[in-house]
Amino acid sequence: MTKIHNHVTSYRLEGISFGLADGLIMSLGLIIGVAEATTDPRLVMIAGVIGGFANAFGNSIGFYMSQSAERGLQILEIVEHGATTNVHSKTEIYMNSAFAFLCSVAVSIALLIPFVLLNMTIAIIVAFVLGVLIAFTLGSYVGRISRENSWLCGLKYAVIAFLGAIISHLIADILVAF
Repeated sequence: MTKIHNHVTSYRLEGISFGLADGLIMSLGLIIGVAEATTDPRLVMIAGVIGGFANAFGNSIGFYMSQSAERGLQILEIVEHGATTNVHSKTEIYMNSAFAFLCSVAVSIALLIPFVLLNMTIAIIVAFVLGVLIAFTLGSYVGRISRENSWLCGLKYAVIAFLGAIISHLIADILVAF
């Protein structure tokens, strides 16, 4: 009989990085797009909170389903082929799913804070800069732990966030014109 080993070392930050990255890109794009389409910061906050929570639920459920399926494949490889592989523990899957949810919500809230404290124009700029800085920081960290160039990886993440916000801004301009 083949013994299955569970690998639970620090949950490998998968849920955290997934929740932050996806939550950041979605929330930044949504917030910048809605802010471009309206002059009411309350609408930006309402859309941001609703979108942030909906995205967080989708992230955590999708992450749970993905890792559960991966766990099944890992076990199959061990049982049928005698492969030596790490298997996601159920605890790891639950924790990663919870982290994905919490980090998605946290980044959404962080990007909405400027709209509570500042006038609309300044809030848009601050949220945009904050989003790009969070993306750069996350990318740098991912680069460092994966032994890649942390500056280059950070820049890559920042460019993705920048492009997401710009595209959302342009889409809002087009939709407002109709």
